[in-house]
Amino acid sequence: MQESTPQLDLSAFALSSHDSVHIVMPPQPVATDDDIDAQLFVYIASATNHSPIRSIGDLTDEWVKSQFDGISTMAELRAGIKQDLERQGMVAWNNTKFQKCSDALVARLEGELPADVVAANIEASHAQYEQRLKSFGSTKERYLREEHLTPEQFEEKLRDDVVFQLKLNAALDKMIEATGTEVAPSELTEYLSTDDPDAFLAEIEANGRMADAQRAAARVKVMRSVVDTAVVETEDDAPAA
Repeated sequence: MQESTPQLDLSAFALSSHDSVHIVMPPQPVATDDDIDAQLFVYIASATNHSPIRSIGDLTDEWVKSQFDGISTMAELRAGIKQDLERQGMVAWNNTKFQKCSDALVARLEGELPADVVAANIEASHAQYEQRLKSFGSTKERYLREEHLTPEQFEEKLRDDVVFQLKLNAALDKMIEATGTEVAPSELTEYLSTDDPDAFLAEIEANGRMADAQRAAARVKVMRSVVDTAVVETEDDAPAA
């Protein structure tokens, strides 16, 4: 049986604050007419040499009807493109917000990570990388070539990722302690994504991993709260450094 990695002693850590984090974000994305035109140019560029489509002005309602099911006018097409672009932009915006909140939370953590815990988690992360690449039919050497990384850069990135995740987990666990956050077994799949909730719950119960799953879910629950309650200042309004 594989030995579990050593765990952090939470009593060795503290958070400088439990209040809402403050972050600076770009304005939420809004698709402009130029953005929509740029997407329309993709259709123009893909037109055949025999097509009459040469500019945006050539894109008529009749052309829309011939190209798209359920859309009959250029106004509808432009509105749909705008919605798609803003949806994609919001995904990126929310990812940035999550990362900034994570950074702010980690910055509040006081205490040093034990070297043995870091080393054990780096080793475990190596094994996970190898397993993941193997499942994709790839190798570490191929991954490094595709990502334009040297072995030294890969090791540095992996170590940075491991250290950050350990600090974030410690910060979240301290928030769990301070807020008394709990997740009942019946609520697990609200925070832990799974294709088959019943099978997932049965498996962790059979393997004696219920407590681990509840801790993981509590971290997700707390992180969601941190993101939802973050005080956001836009870059346009933030004072100059």
